[in-house]
Amino acid sequence: MAKKKRGRTSSTRKSSKKTKRVTKKQPKKNIYPIIGIIAIVVIIIVAKYSGIEAETKGKVVGVVNGELIYEEELLKEASRLPPQLQQVLDENTVLSQLIDKKLLQAEARKAGTEVDNEINRILAENNITIEQLSENVATQGFTLEEFKDQLRVFLFLNETLFYDLEVSDEEIFNYYELNPELFTVPESVRARHILISTESRTDEEALAIMDEVKTAFEEDKEKFCELVEEYSEDPGSKDTCGEYPAFTRDSNFVQEYKDTAFNNEVGEASVVKTQFGYHLIQTLEKTPERTFSLEEVEGQLKTNLLFEKQKEKFRVYIEELRSNAEIINCFETPETEICIEEEETTEEPLEEDSIVTFAKCLSEKGAKMFGAYWCSHCAAQKRMFGDAWEHITYVECSIEGNPRAQTEICRNERISGYPTWEVNGQKHTGEQTLDNLAKLSGCVLT
Repeated sequence: MAKKKRGRTSSTRKSSKKTKRVTKKQPKKNIYPIIGIIAIVVIIIVAKYSGIEAETKGKVVGVVNGELIYEEELLKEASRLPPQLQQVLDENTVLSQLIDKKLLQAEARKAGTEVDNEINRILAENNITIEQLSENVATQGFTLEEFKDQLRVFLFLNETLFYDLEVSDEEIFNYYELNPELFTVPESVRARHILISTESRTDEEALAIMDEVKTAFEEDKEKFCELVEEYSEDPGSKDTCGEYPAFTRDSNFVQEYKDTAFNNEVGEASVVKTQFGYHLIQTLEKTPERTFSLEEVEGQLKTNLLFEKQKEKFRVYIEELRSNAEIINCFETPETEICIEEEETTEEPLEEDSIVTFAKCLSEKGAKMFGAYWCSHCAAQKRMFGDAWEHITYVECSIEGNPRAQTEICRNERISGYPTWEVNGQKHTGEQTLDNLAKLSGCVLT
């Protein structure tokens, strides 16, 4: 194996009651370019630091200019974030983003920003109906009205905050001159190898096998792939004729492997020993270092510099909005009266048989939970039931490999947050306690 092993770490951040992970969904490729553009506004918010209400709102988690933000809405916002962000953003961060979004939506409405013309343009350019647009945004976890709210903010920012921002030729030239390393691609090499491992044999035994491989290669250099298939013990490159993607001198490969690949002439093959064993390394191609000219990068550079200006102006603007708003963040000031919850009575632990009976009752009454494989709140619900979970009717909404997409059944059910429980024909978004499920369903907990 040529690559070095690298450790991975992860961190979690807990609240006083339960961990809530939140994320923002990554833009999905679709036929509406404007959706991707609106995502840029979202990215600006994240870089700086309203769902439909269901019957069970949960506790108050924040207030913006007198408007209450309930836990349910926060959970919906969290469920729309991609899984990778759910692992790093806590509920306080997501609430801050939600507060910013509400402030922006209020300003856009106050300014009288209209979206009808833009909606009509989207429909005309894509030759679709309003129903088709609604279906498309639903696959990304939004209702049409929520999409319009985001579109209104996007138009408002472009018409007011960003309309006069420009990047001059001088700014582009100065940035290019001051940051040459950003426009230089280091030399790279393509190589392939055959590994004879020393993990389960002596050096002498491994070297003897390598001698056979090298001799066979020198007799017929067109048989390299066949030799990989027959001899190589690197599973990571066996299916690619021993080749990894092109790499530089700074890439995460063992030093002896890199040195040999760079020192070989193109087409030459040499034997070298590393911590993994003996390698026959053949150099396939060398690409010299290259610096892109200003003309080649000017367009992208202008876009990047404009985006940085937008981020900075947006940051200042949001701070100004916040300073003039009445905001309560219950995660930061839990002692505020509106944030204080009534003390919950401690529940007696339930016997396993009782939970199983309860779970069966829920299923018999048609209760079901809609969720996603990446949703931490859904996982918490499963843990709450333990082994009795097998009796719960569960509907998986997320599509493996494309977590932002939704299955047809969940789109038809208009599921906008995870988990969502359906009990007695009514949908309830957010985690539910056993007691709450008992009240909603009429099933008895004993």
